[in-house]
Amino acid sequence: FFFLMIRRPPRSTQSRSSAASDVYKRQVQDNVEPKNHIITPNEGLAVSLASGYHLATGKYPLVYFQNSGLGNTVNPLLSMAHAQIYSIPMLLLIGWRGEPGKKDEPQHYVQGKVMNGLLTEMGIQYEVLPDFYEGAEKSVESALFHLQNRNSPYALVVRRQTFLNYKLQNKAKNDMPLNREEATKIIVDNIGDHDAIVGTTGFLSRELWEIRARRQQSHERDFLTVGAMGHASSIALGIALAKPSRNVFCLDGDGALLMHMGALTTVGTSNCSNIKHIVLNNSAHDSVGGQPTNAFQVNLSEIARNCGYSYSCLLYTSPSPRDRQKSRMPSSA
Repeated sequence: FFFLMIRRPPRSTQSRSSAASDVYKRQVQDNVEPKNHIITPNEGLAVSLASGYHLATGKYPLVYFQNSGLGNTVNPLLSMAHAQIYSIPMLLLIGWRGEPGKKDEPQHYVQGKVMNGLLTEMGIQYEVLPDFYEGAEKSVESALFHLQNRNSPYALVVRRQTFLNYKLQNKAKNDMPLNREEATKIIVDNIGDHDAIVGTTGFLSRELWEIRARRQQSHERDFLTVGAMGHASSIALGIALAKPSRNVFCLDGDGALLMHMGALTTVGTSNCSNIKHIVLNNSAHDSVGGQPTNAFQVNLSEIARNCGYSYSCLLYTSPSPRDRQKSRMPSSA
């Protein structure tokens, strides 16, 4: 199916929020030239990038993502690419998490139940991709017919286990001396008994929960952002503003931070003295297969400072006691 797809659409564009399937995105990352495969911070940006590509070339881009990111695509699909606006054809390959009758996590059940109805209400024609080659080939042909004759987005919905497993060859490499779980343990060891934590989407929140469970500690001061990727810092700010007597630590990931980086300006200009924003940066979307982000190519600490944060720093190793004491000195984010 992968080679069938790359023979037809001449270029592909990937959204961030995990792709239509881990298997498919691994195939793309290993077999498509980087210039033809752009990993954007969120799904809406992927739709916009694909729109620009079509406007410049007249060709049909492919945008693939997991249905948990469908919400991020709604605005550009409805207000720009829709047949009644600019009528921009693109193929959407959407992974169906939370399919009714299939075991999945609670946040995916909600999205999975409404996805097909949402696509219909948005005026996007779609088809569930068959799990055999001949059927998939006919689906691709139908999709291309739609793109060529109706000049609007078309979606192929992919059920779980439609594709055989594929091991990523070009996985993002991280040789930093301090990994995410070790860093999380250090943070938990050094915060106060009254402090609250907001954990970001993905492995970080799972590891935070496991650390608490192993230590038989309460989870009552932790909010685990199982969905709503990119919103942890805004959730933490809302708590911090409402509870000014408590320190609130936002434990964020680089992929989540990049997804909605505009939130930094809200946090940085809030004059909120009790929020601490810690980004654990491994330059990868680790929980969905290890696809790379651009986070090692930019200075997130400088970006935060320029967004109004009164203090920011970078740590590559476990901080010394002196460093830890110094890190407690600043009184604001």
